[in-house]
Amino acid sequence: MIQELDNILTQNEIQSDVQEIINKNKNNKIKGWKDSMNYLYNFSTRTGYIQEERLKLNIILPLFHKHQYDGIGFQVTINCSKPEIIVGQTVGAAHYSNFEGECVICFENVGSEKRKGLRAYEFKCNESTLFRQFPPYPYFNYHNIIIDKNHTPQILSRNTIIEMLEMSESMPGYKIASNTDRVGTGATNLTHRHFQAGDHDFTIFHAKPLKEFKINNNNNNNNNNNNNNNNNNNNNNNKNNNNNNNIIVQWLNYPCCCLKIIGENKELVEEIVFKLFNSWRNGKYETLDQSLQTCSLMSTLNVKTNCYEFLIFPRNAQQPRFLTSLTLQCIKKEFVGIFELCGFAILPARLKEQLIQLDSILTSNDNQLNDQLKEKLNQFGYIEFLDWLSQYYFNGFDNSKSIYDNLTFALQKSFLTILSDNSPISLNQSELLNSWIEQSNIL
Repeated sequence: MIQELDNILTQNEIQSDVQEIINKNKNNKIKGWKDSMNYLYNFSTRTGYIQEERLKLNIILPLFHKHQYDGIGFQVTINCSKPEIIVGQTVGAAHYSNFEGECVICFENVGSEKRKGLRAYEFKCNESTLFRQFPPYPYFNYHNIIIDKNHTPQILSRNTIIEMLEMSESMPGYKIASNTDRVGTGATNLTHRHFQAGDHDFTIFHAKPLKEFKINNNNNNNNNNNNNNNNNNNNNNNKNNNNNNNIIVQWLNYPCCCLKIIGENKELVEEIVFKLFNSWRNGKYETLDQSLQTCSLMSTLNVKTNCYEFLIFPRNAQQPRFLTSLTLQCIKKEFVGIFELCGFAILPARLKEQLIQLDSILTSNDNQLNDQLKEKLNQFGYIEFLDWLSQYYFNGFDNSKSIYDNLTFALQKSFLTILSDNSPISLNQSELLNSWIEQSNIL
């Protein structure tokens, strides 16, 4: 099938077809990007580049609402269609070791002998030539990787922000994201500049503000408003709170620190985002190593309010200080990426079998935390789960639920702690947050 389709549709032909779809929908940008991606997705599944049968193996748990963050729903998944990628360890999957060009995402892979079913769409953005393609294991609807056609290092800059906003403008409602440019803070490939993107309703966009800063660019009468959770008019995306030259910056009530910048004027949003990015990257913070400062980013154009919404997650690459704690590395050893920061957990496939085995071990031990459980965990090679079981499973065990359901509940609780572990600003560090705002000179 791959050989047959390749003989019919070359990369140039696919490029032409996708461009035609976009051109036909110039007056309906949403239909344009969705129809063009559907076309490319369908081609990718027919060639076998995307294997939908493998995607069906993924486990998607119910939304998790039992936490302190105003009832927003966190999505925890066990991804059984991709390998676990741990920095410093060789990935066994052929997709990661068998490629053309300088790395696995280089344009030379498109339509090559090693990626016969892979096709992409090239486009200009800012001063760069980018191309977008589906990964072989998309996490959700329209999950794409957007890649610089030149093999150039992942370095965040003002151009990163400009490009994300331009793509948001051209694809309303689509989420454009960038991982960081420091080892240990999300990105698995720092040698080749790229973005992640998708059409998922991420948890973070429903988070409520702890604090809100209103920036009026018409008369420079900037207003710093401390916004409590009791605020009855708490619509994060309320267009009525923004005229064309007003910007709102919100510190969100969320496990990891996130600033949400909201505004209609793209250039003003860019300016505020860059000031915040620059002050975090280059500012002075007594408790943080400035050379390790970086950010994870996400941008979208809200189709209901016509406002840009830009998310900045401050990161710091000091390890193990801002790394997932040892207790929780039995759940996730991989670095935490941008989609996970936004509330979509991508946990490794090994957990599918490990949860089943833990259920069996706990059942055989009468669900007791004792020396016998430690011996059994050690016997089956699961001793790394002992502290996790003690802190997240037995602590708060619900007798009305099965052992397996309690295990998955503990998994969901763990994800929120993992997010907190990876954040250099916690909810009780308002002084650090205020220092960041002050150094940005946005008010």
